[in-house]
Amino acid sequence: MQLGTRFVCAQECTVHEAYKRAIIDAGDRETCVTGRPTGHPVRCLKNKLTRAFEELEKSGAPLEEYERLGVGRLRSGVREGDVDWGSLMAGQVAGLVRKIQPASEIVQEIFNEAGDVLERLRVRFPGP
Repeated sequence: MQLGTRFVCAQECTVHEAYKRAIIDAGDRETCVTGRPTGHPVRCLKNKLTRAFEELEKSGAPLEEYERLGVGRLRSGVREGDVDWGSLMAGQVAGLVRKIQPASEIVQEIFNEAGDVLERLRVRFPGP
């Protein structure tokens, strides 16, 4: 289980608030994978940067073009809050994250949800 996107939106996380807000505002189809030709695919929120990467892929651009486009983009998105041209890494779950909350609440929700699932499974598939 990967929970990075959820914890990016924790109050304690030191990323730029605009990055957190972009995740919270994202719909369920607002991520894409870029960088496949480089051997380092990354799932990000769709923005001007991801569209530029997609154009490079379509054109069959050399790897140097990917490097030139990508240099410093993670910092600009995560630290500086550039939601248009920054790299905003996020998982497919981004469309389900709806609030900024303390990490302790996130962990408690995960445990509660897991307990609910286990209880439903126990009822549906009772043991001997």
